[in-house]
Amino acid sequence: MYRCKIIRILESGFFDETSKSIEICEKMLKEHGYHFAGFFDVQPVMSDLKECIYAASRSNDMVIVLGGTGLYREDIGPEAVLSLVDKRATGIETAMMRHAIVADSSLCLYRVAAGTIRESLILCIPGYHKSVANYLDPVIDVLKPLFDGWKERAEASGEENA
Repeated sequence: MYRCKIIRILESGFFDETSKSIEICEKMLKEHGYHFAGFFDVQPVMSDLKECIYAASRSNDMVIVLGGTGLYREDIGPEAVLSLVDKRATGIETAMMRHAIVADSSLCLYRVAAGTIRESLILCIPGYHKSVANYLDPVIDVLKPLFDGWKERAEASGEENA
């Protein structure tokens, strides 16, 4: 089973929307064989967000950062993710954006980010509840062989995903 933690960036005026987004993510994750490891709320403060992302990456196969993806000054989700990742996953970003924009062209006003921190994949997607599935659908199953490969390599070398 694949462990996933959600980090919600608290944006004023969007608490109800992002609460629904967490529910949608949890349902999707469970339907696709992931273990939902809970969620954590964080203020849109760069140092706090980065610390939370890094901490979650240590014990989860995937971390989903919800929100903070718009074009306003306070939208710092992708910047926080990209400042931490070891490898940027541009193909995953492209798949998520393409799928979302085909479903709703207004989603071109939002940004995504994806990359790895050691053996954990970090996804940053918009927190709007009506769009969450558009971003996760094209990648949620495709990622499983990556996680399996990381686990096999760790087992073969006697390491843990710490």
